[in-house]
Amino acid sequence: MDSIQVKMLQAPMVFKNQEQIIFPFRKAEALFYYLLINGQASRDELVDLLWGEAEEETAKKNLRHAMYKIRKAFDLDIIISPQKSLVMINPEIEMFTDIQRFISDEESGIGAYRGEFLQGFLVKDGEKFEEWMFRSREYYRDLYIAKLYDRMYQYLEKGELRRVEYYGKLLVEVDPFDEGAYRMLMDVYSREGAYHKAIDLYKRLEEILNQELGITPDHETKAVYEEALGRRNRENTQKEKYGSQAFFYGRHGELGLMEKHYESFIQGQRAPSTLIIGEAGVGKTKLKERFLEGIHGLDTYILQANCYQAEEGYPLKPWHQIFTDLGEIVRKEKIAVPQLWKNIILRLFPGFDPEATGLGDNPVEGIDRVKYHTAEEAILGVLKKIALKKKIILAFEDTQWMDATSIGLLSFVLRHQGQNRIMLIGTCRNGHDRRMEQFITNMVKDQLLDKICLARFTKEEVDDFIEKAIPGSKIEKPLKERIYQETEGNAFFLMELLNTLKEKGTVGEISGTGQDILKSRIVDISEEAMKLLNIASLFFDRVTLDMLQTISGKDELEILDRMEELEKRYILKEVEQNEEISFEFTHHKLREFIYGLQSIGRRKVLHHRIGQILEQNLQHDYRDKFVYSRLIYHFSNGGNRLAALRYRIKNLDDYSDFSHELFPILYDEEMEDEKIVYLNQEESIKYLNDLEQQLKEVQKTEKDQQELAQLEIAFYHTKGRYCIQEGEYNQGIEAIQKMIEGAEKTEDFGYMLKGYRQMVYYGIQVHQTTLMQEYLTKGISLARKTQHQKEMGILLRLQGLQRLMVGAYEEAQEILKESIHIFEMLSQREDRYALNIAAAYNYMGEIRRCNMKFAGALYYYDKAMDICNERKVFRGITLFNTNAGQAAFDMGDYDRAKNYFAKAIETYRKVDTFLGRSTAEGYMALLLIREGKYREALDSLKSADEYGRKLQSPYEQGLICRVKAEIKVQMEVNKKVRDVFGKYLPLSIHAYCDQGMELLGQTKSCYEIDILKALGREKS
Repeated sequence: MDSIQVKMLQAPMVFKNQEQIIFPFRKAEALFYYLLINGQASRDELVDLLWGEAEEETAKKNLRHAMYKIRKAFDLDIIISPQKSLVMINPEIEMFTDIQRFISDEESGIGAYRGEFLQGFLVKDGEKFEEWMFRSREYYRDLYIAKLYDRMYQYLEKGELRRVEYYGKLLVEVDPFDEGAYRMLMDVYSREGAYHKAIDLYKRLEEILNQELGITPDHETKAVYEEALGRRNRENTQKEKYGSQAFFYGRHGELGLMEKHYESFIQGQRAPSTLIIGEAGVGKTKLKERFLEGIHGLDTYILQANCYQAEEGYPLKPWHQIFTDLGEIVRKEKIAVPQLWKNIILRLFPGFDPEATGLGDNPVEGIDRVKYHTAEEAILGVLKKIALKKKIILAFEDTQWMDATSIGLLSFVLRHQGQNRIMLIGTCRNGHDRRMEQFITNMVKDQLLDKICLARFTKEEVDDFIEKAIPGSKIEKPLKERIYQETEGNAFFLMELLNTLKEKGTVGEISGTGQDILKSRIVDISEEAMKLLNIASLFFDRVTLDMLQTISGKDELEILDRMEELEKRYILKEVEQNEEISFEFTHHKLREFIYGLQSIGRRKVLHHRIGQILEQNLQHDYRDKFVYSRLIYHFSNGGNRLAALRYRIKNLDDYSDFSHELFPILYDEEMEDEKIVYLNQEESIKYLNDLEQQLKEVQKTEKDQQELAQLEIAFYHTKGRYCIQEGEYNQGIEAIQKMIEGAEKTEDFGYMLKGYRQMVYYGIQVHQTTLMQEYLTKGISLARKTQHQKEMGILLRLQGLQRLMVGAYEEAQEILKESIHIFEMLSQREDRYALNIAAAYNYMGEIRRCNMKFAGALYYYDKAMDICNERKVFRGITLFNTNAGQAAFDMGDYDRAKNYFAKAIETYRKVDTFLGRSTAEGYMALLLIREGKYREALDSLKSADEYGRKLQSPYEQGLICRVKAEIKVQMEVNKKVRDVFGKYLPLSIHAYCDQGMELLGQTKSCYEIDILKALGREKS
């Protein structure tokens, strides 16, 4: 089949099967090009285009003659006329044109543009054709320029500056007066550190504009030029500052961009954070450290943390060091942090205040339990407060290992920081996972993050690197070539190889792999230093001097001597860690290499030994949870699957999220502190499934049946409470029943009580008072048998609540008094039970409110709140205020009611719990109507509906119906109320009364039912 190739974006040429076609005359050639671009045309259009000056008959004859000549030149029916009036290129003939290739979006398409459209082509007496040709020429030229700009912006975003430079040069060539192209090129040269190129380019533009147009470059171009001069001066200053101690090559363009962002950040302007992306060893850390060195001690707090692969499954691990450092700043600068924020942060990061006490206080079964995004608000609040003193740089290394919760917190902080006072400087390896990719994409899209993508050095750059790294050395070209081949431009391997060259004068026999380069670095290390190096490689982060001494059995001074040897070789470095002497590798690739040199058997033995040492040093309090990831890592690699599983279960227990339910799980004495770390549903389910699979595998091989039974009980406890929390009641109850069965079989009284309590809490959630009584009876009996007074006090308080729920008020009152008496006796020995007493007083207030003794109810509510205020604890305040507001409202004291509800709503906004919130918002709507604030009232009612739907409590939803019925009464007599609420409340008073009574009927002895009945009767 014949193939036709046509080139029109240059001096035109046409080929048939690679042989050039020669047209008999210009107008025939012009006719061919016109049809090729337009596809088809009418005979009249073609006659007017090429022979407009001739007689009509002559012109048509010329057209026919031209068509004939074109067919003859190609020896093909390349031009056809399917209709008498229509002429077109034959669609059955295969045609390839540079125009088609140019218009495509492929990378190579731009290369098709070799010059102007039909460059140098002229047609005698063809004025209209030439008009069309010049219009087309401008169109393709403009399209070419647009494509060049698109490519430049595309590669600029990717950080591929050489490609930007390539297209920039093409732009300048096609339009030597386009200052935008010059500016982009100058910026690229500045980023690359080639400031002389940027300055020379500006001078060239200045000369062209002056000679050709008699003008000077505009102010934007001058600003880019002045910035290049400034960067060059700063770099020269830095060279003087750092001297030869800290060798830093290239990346000056990237460094300059980071400095530019930093200057904008310091000046209060909008500036993106920076994430440095590239392969391992390409120089990400070096660039980050160089930047931080340049700004150290200026106008910012620099908070640094590492993300480790061994900890990527543990929420918020990278933030622990950040908040330890923040706590030190708070103490040093005497920054006032609200107690509520401090309490929330301490639950997540005890290092924020190591001297804080009271973390073991038993909460009121987690009343208005703080949720994770409330913790985010507290974290952000503290960061903002500190940032008012000095701006904050968050520097994270290896963010590809950051867990999902940490990524979410980082995104939240950067998005909601407000006044641009917090900036991220991070490094990230290529091949990061979907979570990090989504974070980067979203942040870049919203202009909150700038990516700097580092590539390996080119051969020319490696040559220059060698000259500057070893100044004065005369390294021959063949050796440079070999160094490039061995390192492939990877900065880490390049530096390691050059270190070997400096130390030994030769690079030795290298096979071409990175392993051999690293081997050459440790060849002359002493045997004793190598032993310590092997031990250090077993730790994914850092190793303390004490740990080295314990494992090696060597004298402290001897270890320090060997460590100095390794530090001089730039293999290890000393780091500060909580006043302990610690060491870490200068690069993670070195650690991985040393680790890989050891036999599997040796690593297994040492890992297990380290795990045992860490286990012996556990404190048996909240601090242990920060060691679990290390215990799991070492026991897993040490082959102790049982111990690894034990700490995986403990870890999940410590990092579970708990919802807003009134009565979630209570903890035993060692684990009473409230946990508020968030694991999303997908991660939690995966973790649970993995644990269950690991448990089954361990059960097949391990012989310690007692430990296996304990682990199985602990697992079912964790699974059961999670499933109940998520509303998966069938799975949750099944797991708790298995847990109880196992605990009863092994006589594990602690877990038996936990299981009984969980069933009681489930009964409260679903209003099953019979179920509550069944497990309260079992729990109270066991507490008596084991003489566990704390458990007895808690269970009696819950028993009092159960009697209250069934309407046995006198019995409930006596049981609650007994519970309070037990807690008061316990408090004489340790002041930990005040909140339990407050909860009991709240229930006693509820007894009186249910009996419409509102003044007495308020007395007990206030008593409960006084305890919370005295202890500066916010748990319970929301519900206590809401209950008090209801009592004050129903006794007609509306001012007092509004005061209670306002306090409740204010605290709800801080702790974000749903329990009681719909009630507070609903009653507040009625109070706002009384004040004539109708729009605010409608907003409050809408909030009440929203929180009522989330909680799904029949009691609270019934109260909302009561509120709506009372508003409907107001609508009948108040036009303004009717106008505001008309569309939102379409049902009748009777409908809202009936709905409310049906919902409230699911609870016992609810006086609000009588109020709804009375409202319905009044309007009958």
